[in-house]
Amino acid sequence: MAHPKFEIPTDPHGKARYESAKRHAEAAKKAGKSSEEIHAVFKKVMSFNPATDLDKIPKDEAHAKYRSALIHAQWAKNAGKSNEEIHEIFEKVLKSTGTSHCKCGK
Repeated sequence: MAHPKFEIPTDPHGKARYESAKRHAEAAKKAGKSSEEIHAVFKKVMSFNPATDLDKIPKDEAHAKYRSALIHAQWAKNAGKSNEEIHEIFEKVLKSTGTSHCKCGK
C-alpha cells in the first residue's frame, strides 16, 4: 500500500505541528494501534488549532506542560503582548521545571 502524499508545512507553527504529529503517530505505533488508528492520530494532530481547540488537549501528565504553555500564551495574547513575547512565554513554560508560579491570567 502506497503511503498518501502529504505536504509538509513550511511555516514554523506548521513544522512544529508536523513534528508533533510524527511523535504522536510513533507513540500510537508503539502502542500497537492499527494503521487506520495511526493515520487518525496524525490527522488529528495536524488539524489541531490551539486558538480554538485547547479543550481537546488531553489533561494527562504527558500533555500537562504543553497545555500550560498554550494557556499562558493565550493569556499573553489577550494581554496584548507581541508575537515575540508570546512565543517567549510559550517556550519558557514548555521548558520550565514546574517549580515556580506565575501571576498572569489571574
